Amino acid sequence: MESTPPGIEQIEKRLWQLVLLAVVVILYLTITLLGVHFLAFFGGTNTIVAAKSGYEYSVFLSILVLLFCAYIILQHRKLLRLSKQLVVQKEETSRLGESVKILTALFEVSSSINSKKKVADILNTITRNMTTCFNADHSSIMLFDRRNNALKTMASFGKGSELAKNALIPLGKSVSGWVLKTGKPLLLNGEVDPAEFPGFEKKQRQISSALCVPLKIGDSNIGVLNVNLVDKEESFSDSHLKLITIFANNAAVAINNAMLSKERVERVRLENMFRRLHSPQVAEDLVRKAEKGMKPFLMREKRKLSLVFADIRGFTDMANILELEDILNFLDEFYAVMTRAVADNEGNINKFIGDEVMAFFGAPRVLQNPVESAARAAVEMMTLFNWEKEKYAKISPDFQNLGLGIGVNYGEVVVGTVGSPTRYDYTIIGSAVNLAKRLCSHARPGQILISERAIQEIHGMASSRLVGPVTFKGFREPIVVHEIT
Repeated sequence: MESTPPGIEQIEKRLWQLVLLAVVVILYLTITLLGVHFLAFFGGTNTIVAAKSGYEYSVFLSILVLLFCAYIILQHRKLLRLSKQLVVQKEETSRLGESVKILTALFEVSSSINSKKKVADILNTITRNMTTCFNADHSSIMLFDRRNNALKTMASFGKGSELAKNALIPLGKSVSGWVLKTGKPLLLNGEVDPAEFPGFEKKQRQISSALCVPLKIGDSNIGVLNVNLVDKEESFSDSHLKLITIFANNAAVAINNAMLSKERVERVRLENMFRRLHSPQVAEDLVRKAEKGMKPFLMREKRKLSLVFADIRGFTDMANILELEDILNFLDEFYAVMTRAVADNEGNINKFIGDEVMAFFGAPRVLQNPVESAARAAVEMMTLFNWEKEKYAKISPDFQNLGLGIGVNYGEVVVGTVGSPTRYDYTIIGSAVNLAKRLCSHARPGQILISERAIQEIHGMASSRLVGPVTFKGFREPIVVHEIT
């Protein structure tokens, strides 16, 4: 076991003992030398012998004095060394006590933020308590904004907090950007050299010491925690950096969990909102784009799609003679089977317009051949409609008078949301849509008409026959039309 260094009281006691011993010995030797010389001066017949003996004795005593002085010097150096060790130990004990105090405070902050759910509450709690834990003047948290590829100040507390609000720092720029990019904690004392941190701008306030640590989740950095001393002679130490780094790792987990929870809640909200209005595919696409920061009413793009319109023939006349309940039940089942036929072929129902159905294929999910999917869906829609018609004909023979006309086209359109921030719809716009509707209107009951451009994409998947060129309203040139048989 190592011996424990003596305390300051023991060292002081030894020093006084050493001084007292030195005084006694020197006094004794001085008196002795004086006595020897006195005897030699007043001696009798043996004066010469006595003088010689006195000289030898003086030399002997001088050697003793020198040896004693050497002993005094060695003991003094030993005591000084012990004093220095004691001072260092005292400083280390003081630092350890401060570290324990800070660590205890940080543990309490960690417990507090782990119980909070809102990101803003967690960030504000951290920044407020960092100034207290480290006796600092200012603290801030910056989170990485992937849309802008930059750090954004999300919480700031203390001196000059208003200057840091909504600040944006590009990745790799300035001190915080460097810490985020490298993932390394940083301790700065004194002025910052702009050459070491490109993009660094000198602040209005003088930061005398700073702790800047990354908020890490695994190998990813989600942000940076800053703690500053402003216009002070004090400075942070390496122990402060180690403590705040340990805390930052726990804080990052709490922040990330709260952010994920917020994202999940927002995703569920968007999904519920979009699924009430759109098919699952479209709803998922809208949610994904909204998460990337796109505004819901501005999500649109150009794309080549296949369009299908299906319209019931004779429905208006029949609605005037049949029971309303039977009509509505038939419509409900009609919409259900049309939706199933479209979904089975990876398409989406865009809207129901009275007794008409509009569907599209190729968005948001890109299909290898959207026209083939549309053609298969059209054939299935016709088959399912006939089954429904036969089923309801058992309730009323008038259902036998119903028929279904279908139009299929392929072309470039604008697909996405159209409207205002308060009211918008997911739809398809373009001349290809208009032609698909014209083909549907031109089709006789039980007929599936498809444009020349669309039939070229099928590659013999379905049998067809040429109907011929047809002139449609809104189109200057006749359109070559085929029928899927």
